[in-house]
Amino acid sequence: MSENLLFGRRILLLGSNERAALSACRSLGKKGAIVEIATFDPVRQPAELSRYCRKRFFLGSPVTEMADVRKRLAAHLDKYQYDAVFPITDMACELVYADYVALASRAVIVGPEPDAYLRAVDKAQALELAKKAGLNAPSGILLYPGDDPTPAFDILSEGPVYGKPVRSCLVTDDFVNSFEVKKCRTRSQLERKLSEDLPRLPVLVQRPVEGHGVGLNILADRGRLVAASMNWRLHEPPEGGGSSFRCNVPMAEEDIQIARDIARRLDWSGLMMVELKGNDGHLTIMEMNCRPWGSIETAIRAGVDFPALAVAQALRLSLPESLVTSDRPVRVRNLKNDLRWVFGQRRRWLSRSSPLVDWLGALPRAALGWEYLDIERGNDPLPAIGQFNPVFARVWRRGQLGMKIAAARLGYRHHFQKLDPREPILFLCQGNINRSAVADVLFRQAGFEHVLSAGVLPFHGRGISPAAARFLEMQGMDGTKHRSRNLHSCKAFVSKGARIIVFDFRTMADVWMMFPEFREQVILFDNLARQKTGELPDPHGASEANYVECFERISVTLQDQIE
Repeated sequence: MSENLLFGRRILLLGSNERAALSACRSLGKKGAIVEIATFDPVRQPAELSRYCRKRFFLGSPVTEMADVRKRLAAHLDKYQYDAVFPITDMACELVYADYVALASRAVIVGPEPDAYLRAVDKAQALELAKKAGLNAPSGILLYPGDDPTPAFDILSEGPVYGKPVRSCLVTDDFVNSFEVKKCRTRSQLERKLSEDLPRLPVLVQRPVEGHGVGLNILADRGRLVAASMNWRLHEPPEGGGSSFRCNVPMAEEDIQIARDIARRLDWSGLMMVELKGNDGHLTIMEMNCRPWGSIETAIRAGVDFPALAVAQALRLSLPESLVTSDRPVRVRNLKNDLRWVFGQRRRWLSRSSPLVDWLGALPRAALGWEYLDIERGNDPLPAIGQFNPVFARVWRRGQLGMKIAAARLGYRHHFQKLDPREPILFLCQGNINRSAVADVLFRQAGFEHVLSAGVLPFHGRGISPAAARFLEMQGMDGTKHRSRNLHSCKAFVSKGARIIVFDFRTMADVWMMFPEFREQVILFDNLARQKTGELPDPHGASEANYVECFERISVTLQDQIE
């Protein structure tokens, strides 16, 4: 690929994160492209501080204002006239593919066609496709909304399982939902996972797969494999997640054939990382990532410049005729994240192959060119500082929240307040699947006419907790139709003067920080009871007795309101 092929091309990276965005920004910038970043987070990520990032723009959060972010993005593309838009994160991909036709009319999208994207990001469909391409698949079952979960509990009886929603990110009702994979060891854990996610989308329940993590990295052009590489995860979290130390490894002919087959079957264009487990020569698929992946720097350092090739492919520029790959055994480390792995191995610090000694030697080895670092680079130093920005932001927010919680506690005086059944009321807790959900159902049943419930966490559409559903059933009520809301979706309701009933000082402080204009409308649930009993803690993850005690207190408080 010619070094000046992308010179002067205007590329917008959509979404930003610690590793993939930085690697893409540096790759394209070194090729002469004009790189700008549109981000959804007000906190600056490392890529936004790179010397290769010309400008950064904050579009707002799709989680809290999806419709507005879509309008701002369209207006931004109209104003700046980019050659290509390169979605970097799962959320960015969902934003693009939710409005693909409109955005693709404004700039070239660096990525697959919508049909291929939807097939690959669905973990269940990806499993079937991968099996046809010669990969193994984990044992387990696929549950759809409304299915009997008994077979999943049967699998759990043989050992821990992973609950995997079939999508990592999904736009529904103009709201971005993110889903996580959870390891479940007990029936109650799996029951909670399924109750929260199954109302929104299908869930895979799979047995764990032994082996080391492997990344099969692909770039294709209309089904033709253009570039491929493979890396092993040398250091990876025991419960899963991104690897902090990887090594590029040679690809066997059968590995290349699997990559070719996947690209052909999907008629794929763009990047993909197939996450695998390798064990005794056998490869088992975990999922397909249809965006730049966190370990992409490993391939770039090995000579396979996936970001630059992907933009060239999308812009229909010259591509190599022969397959681009590399057998170079390049090792790349994320210095900050690898420290977590080192602490997890602290029992081995005094051993001959001490992880601590190895980590301390990373910088000298990088200076000598014996290994490479994801972020730290002498000619582009600011990202190394910027990688701590999210940490500082979290600490700062926790500090602010802590002070507001303390202020709420100090300023609280119990004062019984009787609600008017005709006035608007919003019950608010953290996730809207326990306390506020139960209060919503109970108060509605008692004749309160204008009741809503919500949570401050960024989730939408989750089902009520199993314990809450059982409690309501014992009262002769059905809570299974409840679906969680986010506080932001209730802003118009609250703006009309609704009272916001919170159950603890943490949630009260959250409202003060998110919507200070609603501060005077917030009431602690304790004030609805004649006798002071204090906060009502979230029972999430506690014993069944804790759940019942919590919900019974809500029921008793309701009696104080209707007597």
